[in-house]
Amino acid sequence: MAKEKTTLPPTGAGLMRFFDEDTKAIKIGPKGVIALTLILVAFEILLHTFGPQIFG
Repeated sequence: MAKEKTTLPPTGAGLMRFFDEDTKAIKIGPKGVIALTLILVAFEILLHTFGPQIFG
């Protein structure tokens, strides 16, 4: 009798990994995202506080 050939399932089960390729984009770390968010919040607070005086 001939041996049955067993094949293994593909590793990853058909899931795609999107971080395998390096793209040309601006890369910001987690600390940078938090810093930019805090700056944006502070700017928003300043606009709410002093905006009516400056812009009428």
